[in-house]
Amino acid sequence: MPLKKLGVHVVIVAASIVAAEAAARIYGWTPRSDFVSAGDALGDARYEYSPTGYGDLVPRQDGQWTIWFHRVYHVQTNSVGLRNTEEPSDQAFRILAIGDSQTFGPYLANDDTWPAWAENYLRQRLGVDRVQVFNAGIAGYKTVDELAYLRDKGVGFKPGLVVLAVTERNLFVARSELAQRLRRSNRPPPSWIQAKLKGFAQESALIGLANEVRARIKMAAAGINIRRGAEPATAAKPPEPDHAAVVVRFGDAFRDIVALLRSHSIPFAVVFIPEVAALEAEQTSQTAPILRALCLETGTACLDLTPVYRAQADAPARFYLVQRDAKTGAYVGNHHLSREGNAVAGRAIADWLVGARLVPLAAD
Repeated sequence: MPLKKLGVHVVIVAASIVAAEAAARIYGWTPRSDFVSAGDALGDARYEYSPTGYGDLVPRQDGQWTIWFHRVYHVQTNSVGLRNTEEPSDQAFRILAIGDSQTFGPYLANDDTWPAWAENYLRQRLGVDRVQVFNAGIAGYKTVDELAYLRDKGVGFKPGLVVLAVTERNLFVARSELAQRLRRSNRPPPSWIQAKLKGFAQESALIGLANEVRARIKMAAAGINIRRGAEPATAAKPPEPDHAAVVVRFGDAFRDIVALLRSHSIPFAVVFIPEVAALEAEQTSQTAPILRALCLETGTACLDLTPVYRAQADAPARFYLVQRDAKTGAYVGNHHLSREGNAVAGRAIADWLVGARLVPLAAD
């Protein structure tokens, strides 16, 4: 093919791609909010696992995170990828808080998470320079992920105490993944070319449209009806794993955490955060008794926040992002802890740590 003719074909193809991209941008255009987009300019990279540092978040973030547009929240991470603005101090007693989203604190600023409230109350009692509480919680993490995190990074941080927050989710939500794979990523950091290609894919309206079409095809194949107001199509649910096997896997991971921390002479404590349903008098937790038995077996200090929350009036609506539906009487909403729920947890945890002498007192 003559060079001139090849050049004409290249120009035609390039022009076609540009035209298709322009059409896709026009089709998918939505008004841009400067408030939502303000911040660290990392885009989706803010959610990714960081192989460096002592936390699994991308270090040195300072921006707005958006999962729901009506609940934009401010996230900051320090130089080692923990959800704190303060840097680790060799002079302070370090407490490392690990857990899932109830520890990370979605829809809240750093200072409103329970690790931050616990640090605040501990400092009021022990002194500002004597204690630091670092938030290493990651949304979606399970016990096996927290074990992997501690092996890779947590013990190297050399905390004076590790506090694991366990929720009902640790045992029963995402059960199929519990015994199969980690939520936590162990991927190496992307190369410069990979990062550029991913950035281009994220910015391309044409690729975004193609992904949307592909997602709709997948949902249709699964029998999912996405039309608002229509009756949802039913799809066969995958079989759940055997309950006893899931409990065994949870127990094995818990015992491995205990053994790992003891091998590094790091004290360990556990906090149980109940779900909304468990705050009703007739409801009981399936996870709490299993956790209590494991703590008794391993000699691990354990605090159950269920009675702390139940002692308060209107606890579900105050301590969680929920409201009681007037028609059904059920609690509807996000079910993550609210600012007040985190504050109450932080005070109870701080008082418990001091009372159990899990943190060094002024006379120690």
